Amino acid sequence: MRIITAKRITEAMLTHSQWKIGLKLWLDTFNNKSIHFESALQIRNVWKNTSGWNVDRIPANKLKPESQKGPLDIYIFDVHKNQCRIVIWASPKAHCFFIKAVYSHAEYDKWWKKQIK
Repeated sequence: MRIITAKRITEAMLTHSQWKIGLKLWLDTFNNKSIHFESALQIRNVWKNTSGWNVDRIPANKLKPESQKGPLDIYIFDVHKNQCRIVIWASPKAHCFFIKAVYSHAEYDKWWKKQIK
């Protein structure tokens, strides 16, 4: 996978030092050119098996236009249980993750309620 806008993760590590280990684990897991995914289940299984934390998916057709990136679904990775959420658009065919944001649990709750149709 190729990680686009990984800078958002490194910035979050500086701002929220308590999340540093989990965010680094996420980068180490997915910033690997030899990993390729064919399905949401594969993405979920890799993160669950590596970290023990969950991944959720929001299909592109359920998003409001301002949160859409073409036909790409959004994936939400839990980090440090529920303390931190990495929100990405995934393009399995292009083998890319586009990082939208890194949120606290409270920030994520506010965001998703505004982005779902």
